[in-house]
Amino acid sequence: MTRFRSISSVFILGSVLSACQSPDAVLNEPSLIQYSDAIVLEEEPRRSANAEIADFDGDGLNDVVLAIGRHWPGPNLLLIGDGQGGFTRVDSLSNPQDRSYSLSAADMDGDGDLDLVVSNDRPDPTYVLLNNGAGGFDQRIDFGDGDWPTRNGTVADINNDGRPDVMVANRGEGEVGHNFVCLNETTEEFSISCERVSSGSTTTISVADMNRDGNPDLIIPFRDLGQSNILLGDGTGKFIEQIAFGPDDASYRAAVAVDLNVDGLLDLVSIDDQRRKTVAFFQLTDGGFGAETRIDDGEAIPYALDVADLDGNGRVDVLVGYRDAPDRLFFNEVLSLRSVSLGDSLGATYGFGIGDMNHDGVPDIAVARSDASDLLFLGTRVGND
Repeated sequence: MTRFRSISSVFILGSVLSACQSPDAVLNEPSLIQYSDAIVLEEEPRRSANAEIADFDGDGLNDVVLAIGRHWPGPNLLLIGDGQGGFTRVDSLSNPQDRSYSLSAADMDGDGDLDLVVSNDRPDPTYVLLNNGAGGFDQRIDFGDGDWPTRNGTVADINNDGRPDVMVANRGEGEVGHNFVCLNETTEEFSISCERVSSGSTTTISVADMNRDGNPDLIIPFRDLGQSNILLGDGTGKFIEQIAFGPDDASYRAAVAVDLNVDGLLDLVSIDDQRRKTVAFFQLTDGGFGAETRIDDGEAIPYALDVADLDGNGRVDVLVGYRDAPDRLFFNEVLSLRSVSLGDSLGATYGFGIGDMNHDGVPDIAVARSDASDLLFLGTRVGND
């Protein structure tokens, strides 16, 4: 067990955030969040790659799913929550076991419950597990190509038809290095069709409205020494413009959108494991992006990235997972990012799940790790109540 440790002296990006801050930004006092000792989700160290928190069995209590395997077959798991941070049972979601990298929750068939999009490395195909409404996933529908070296399936409605689609990120060269938008065309019968949207090795694709036109755009960080881009969407699942960000030889594992300086424009945060750094790109008023600005200190290799408003102050915070080092939370305080460490130095964090597991109104954090136990940290609000 390890306790959440505050690093009160670490304030990053202060001068940059101050210079870029909106004149209308309100500097609220932060609501401090602390995290409990870790609850172990899986005692046996596995090759876990991602986590998701949501209510899968319809009882009003959040559950946890773990994507396990990566390049090797592993047992994806569903942990049914008891509403207090514990679990009443653990179900296997893999039969047979898969080389899974991500499990994404969404109502794919429009029946009111949460299904799961399972993304796998080759030769295992990507597929949807349909929920029977009670947390049972007994129907599977494959889509895409089992030859894809898939690392992530991001779910979002990309063509504004009210149905969640899937953005498939593939890490590879040549034909297997293409990335796809897979449109959910379900009406009476479940149907997904995939179309290539970009080429180049990628491990995640994020979705956000970067240019504020009301249409979803794609953030595609290049994984293996190439140019990262944003594809601006037209609202129909097509893309009309490409905007570069970062250097042309980047090795970004992930990039996500967040308004760091509260100026109304979405900025980008990226993690680069080759250069051992987490960086921000501030969006300029002309729609371009400035040069990278360092967020962390480079003492550890970043492996995972997520964003959420953890302290409930209306500003989105940044979570970074590391290899062989504690993870870090960067609380967005407008004029600076306050860095706090989370957990121990075992294994490598590959993904986070964020949600309220014990009904106290504070987001909790599930941590999916390879070569170390998967963990759950329960958040508690302290001060400024």
